[in-house]
Amino acid sequence: MALLAHQWTTVNTALHSLAQDLRPDEWTFRVAPGQNLLGFTLWHIPACQDWTVQTWVRNLPEVRDRDPWRDWASLERLGMAFGIRLDEADAVARAVTGADVLAYADAVLAENLEWLRSVTEADLGRVPDNRAHLSRRSAYRTAEYEAEVRSMWNQPLGEVVTLDAGHGRAHLGEAALVKELSRRHPGNGA
Repeated sequence: MALLAHQWTTVNTALHSLAQDLRPDEWTFRVAPGQNLLGFTLWHIPACQDWTVQTWVRNLPEVRDRDPWRDWASLERLGMAFGIRLDEADAVARAVTGADVLAYADAVLAENLEWLRSVTEADLGRVPDNRAHLSRRSAYRTAEYEAEVRSMWNQPLGEVVTLDAGHGRAHLGEAALVKELSRRHPGNGA
């Protein structure tokens, strides 16, 4: 459990380092046609952590469903952190600021670390009742969503949360490269 807590904390620290000094034009920078805006990628990291623990594992409302984030009305309309069209991902990046995302990431980290304290070694081999956890949002019952999560249906808890931590780290590498490119090519924001 300590390793997972360390991984999530490291991802959060790196997210802060990447996002804290972004200008608005960098937040909406698109490295190439068809790619996500940098702001979406940075929001996607804590949103996936939130979804993984709260929805997929615990069957609880996500942190973003609570104050102060529940007021992100455009995010509720989209319903999920992945499996969405590019224009929907763009809308997410334009609906949130770097400061919003960092505060959200901190709240997700705190929630996830608190939950992790209750997890036992035996729990790691258990497969969450994830299919029963998808009724809160209609977006969680779409073909796009199912295509994204189909491979996860039978994964035990340990695999799910470990893959989530790795997923966040991979996006941090991507985001660091996009941030650097945004600074080399200013004015290319979408």
